[in-house]
Amino acid sequence: MRQLCSRFSVYLLLMVLAHSLSALELRADLFTYVNEEGATITEEAALYGSGKRGGEMLHALLKADGSLTLVPQGKIQKRELKAAPQPLTVKQLANNLQKKFGADKFRFFLEKPFVIGIVLAAPLDGSDRTEVRVQSFMKKAGRFMHNVDVIFETYAKKMGIELQDYEFPMAMLVFESDDDFEAYAKETTGLGDGASNVLAYYSGLSNNLILRMSECSSFDTPLHEAIHLQTTNRGVVKRLAPIPTWFMEGIATGFEGDGDRINVSPDRINTHYALMSGIAKLLDWGEVVALNGVFRGSILSGDAYVHAWGLHWMLVTKHPDAYLKYVQHLSTKEPFEESSPKERYEEFVKILKVPPESLQLRFKIELIQAILKQKIKLPPLDDRTVHLEKHKQEMAIVKVTATSYSRGAPPRIEGWLQNISPFRPMTFHVTVQTDAGTYAEWYLPEVGIRRKLKLNPQTANKLMRGGEGGSWKTYHVEVEAAYPGSETAQAWAKGDLPVPVMTRRVRIDPGN
Repeated sequence: MRQLCSRFSVYLLLMVLAHSLSALELRADLFTYVNEEGATITEEAALYGSGKRGGEMLHALLKADGSLTLVPQGKIQKRELKAAPQPLTVKQLANNLQKKFGADKFRFFLEKPFVIGIVLAAPLDGSDRTEVRVQSFMKKAGRFMHNVDVIFETYAKKMGIELQDYEFPMAMLVFESDDDFEAYAKETTGLGDGASNVLAYYSGLSNNLILRMSECSSFDTPLHEAIHLQTTNRGVVKRLAPIPTWFMEGIATGFEGDGDRINVSPDRINTHYALMSGIAKLLDWGEVVALNGVFRGSILSGDAYVHAWGLHWMLVTKHPDAYLKYVQHLSTKEPFEESSPKERYEEFVKILKVPPESLQLRFKIELIQAILKQKIKLPPLDDRTVHLEKHKQEMAIVKVTATSYSRGAPPRIEGWLQNISPFRPMTFHVTVQTDAGTYAEWYLPEVGIRRKLKLNPQTANKLMRGGEGGSWKTYHVEVEAAYPGSETAQAWAKGDLPVPVMTRRVRIDPGN
């Protein structure tokens, strides 16, 4: 799985669920309140909803940029009645973001209703060629968001789901630096160090997509998050409403396909999830429906996404009329409503007229028959041989193989690295680290845009800090990146390469 549980942790924490109520249904007021830093804030906003969360009464304030601010009841000092605010234009939102991040480190492209924004790790080199490359990347991202619109609307029309127009502008914020992405995620999600495991997320509070640039080489993960944005901005569900997690993740996984090609939808067989359904750990579909917690950070959370896809596919293909009624019911749920596991299960059975356990009993047979009837060829399982790791981090894709020529001997490592930055050459420091505390390393001073370089064979016999050496069983890859000419790149050029510290984290078990 591609860290799906990490995506959900953000999704759950921010209560990422749904379309803002129409400005015609809301009255905007002037609220004065004390924020988390103790500062007094006065701003125009509409009261989107109120209710208890974690035992505290909260008010959700909807602002002109489509974002929500959660304010404890006791922190609101004054409320003055005013007319409803006009939503910002995409240009106004873009200008606000440019002020936030700084003109030297922010570029944007408008693809209504989206602002495609890049948060740069460092100022560009000032050449017209680099600026053109940045614009080209943003236009590609804009086409991707347009394609998501088209495929979601096509699916909704086929299923009879009525969509609403976008009310607010939204931003796709792409962070060039992983460090900047993680710092922003910590600031806006409260995940702390868990932000390092997050690839991309849709924020139901800011109503924006937040992405690592390294994930935009294929748009696989951004596609999943973009479907959350669609579902919550086109009238399917409302933000902060108690929408079952299996539904939100089931519909999003249904659209996952071949990156930005988006060649699949929930009413078709997703070959990846069809394949994974044969090896995923068994989870009771009744629990998948009732318990949102199965999607949280347990060892079974990744498998829960596979089951959510299967459950959703069964409903769409075998019970389309009841499925439409269920979606229509979900759209009536209001922000801050409460919903227990028992209520989620009973609503499912009452509206869909079938227990989830019955769907699970029929799923494998129905899936196999559909595969045979449609003559679908499933892809092979990932080629994860005992000595192989393919790794994406810090604007690079690295693929390495490790070979031991005698039992317990340090492995011989070779492979390749590709710079996936769309507009910068990069400097890389790559290490392959074993659980014995040894490592091999490569210093690549300047790798051109999109260029792939061979990693010359090396033996992992250098000693890490805290490492003791000896027999190894597992290893993992780490990539550090710097920009040519930066302080870090200059230090590396002088031979001051970082020495990895021994940890217990591993990713590949070669079974030696």
